Amino acid sequence: MKNPAAVLPGAWQAVVALGDASKKGGVPESTLALVHLRASQVNGCSACVDGGVQSALKAGETSERLATVAAWREAPYFTDAERAALALAEAAARLADREDP
Repeated sequence: MKNPAAVLPGAWQAVVALGDASKKGGVPESTLALVHLRASQVNGCSACVDGGVQSALKAGETSERLATVAAWREAPYFTDAERAALALAEAAARLADREDP
């Protein structure tokens, strides 16, 4: 598959703009990193998962939380706010899994 940024002109700029806007919203950097990591896992993007892990480590995430983010519903390591953010990330990333995306 070709790099989506090359196939869709302006796509990368939109992703960067979304990231910049997210950082201005007051959500902790570690939560944003977890959301990015979970969306990357759902989308099956290995480069994005790797980048998400690196960002999360930079933001101070622990190995326990990183190891269990894929199973965040059952893991005891996440706050209610983080669980809400992870649920939203999954809902947005799983649009193709729905009958009415």
